[in-house]
Amino acid sequence: MQAMAFTGQGKGFDVDIIKFISYAVSIPVIARSGAGAIEHFTEVFRETNASVALAAGIFHRKEVPIQAVKEHLSKEGIEVRM
Repeated sequence: MQAMAFTGQGKGFDVDIIKFISYAVSIPVIARSGAGAIEHFTEVFRETNASVALAAGIFHRKEVPIQAVKEHLSKEGIEVRM
């Protein structure tokens, strides 16, 4: 689920549309585009039924280390692959 208006903005995932879609379908939903901070990952998992959250820019630009996101989510009680 990629909201083009959120792509590259770094203001967070489009939680409203991801929530709507993820509860409406019976297949896994991948939240994509908009992450700009570690907290955006927590938000998308807490407020939607997304199975996966994907980001690229913040990692390519080395703004946030991938391991930091994984550790944060794990501390928040959200299952991650370490």
